[in-house]
Amino acid sequence: MRTWIWLAVLALVALHVPGTLLAQEVAVEATEATGAAVAGAAAAEADADAPRTVADWYAMGGWVMHLLVLTSIISFFVILERLWALRQSAVLPRGLLRELRDAARERDLTQVVALCGSSRSSVARLLRSGLVHYDSGLPAMEEAVNVAADQESTRLRRNLGLLSALGNMATMMGLMGTVLGMIESFDLIAKTGTGDARVVAGGIFQALVTTAAGLMVGIAAIGAHSFLRRRAEGMEIDLTEKSLRMLEDLWTAQRGGGGVLDEDKDPAEI
Repeated sequence: MRTWIWLAVLALVALHVPGTLLAQEVAVEATEATGAAVAGAAAAEADADAPRTVADWYAMGGWVMHLLVLTSIISFFVILERLWALRQSAVLPRGLLRELRDAARERDLTQVVALCGSSRSSVARLLRSGLVHYDSGLPAMEEAVNVAADQESTRLRRNLGLLSALGNMATMMGLMGTVLGMIESFDLIAKTGTGDARVVAGGIFQALVTTAAGLMVGIAAIGAHSFLRRRAEGMEIDLTEKSLRMLEDLWTAQRGGGGVLDEDKDPAEI
């Protein structure tokens, strides 16, 4: 009888121990899961509190940011190229104007032609176009300068249309990123509901980041285009006026007249 009692006790112990161990394992797993959740929440809060870097903002914008960066790089090089092409020494160099004034005052037509031939500036090209028709008279020289001035105007405004297009495209690409981000947000709302705002935060981030980036690139490009266009227009006017005046004074000086080639005349005013 005692043997059966001991067997029953051992059976109960054998059944109780695995259950206890299983309960302990479940409790440990639950504790670990709770700890992981707390750690994840803490990490999320830490990430939220940490300042975002430029790389973070770039990643939030999505693939549209690649297009905006490419647009900004092209715009930057176009602006540099136009600033270099529209510098004073490339269009109306003061030193050349001074030498031309001195040669014209001395009625040295050969020196004037040599000076224009040795310079690659815009004013030299216009004067060469006029001097080719010197023997045909002043009206023929003026007509040739006006024709050359139209060609030089195209040269001075080169790539400005591209810069304007890049500015408009950057703004439109920012708007496209906005639309894509909002589409993603509404798609997530349709799938998950509106219970958690963090679900749609990614799409809204993309919308706002691409809009801001597109506006920054577009404003910079359009502003630079406006500045460079005004500079080119002003140089076109000065270029034509100075070239025509130089030829008129040279023609007058060659025929013994007066003109405005005075000693105290600033080369920039010729």
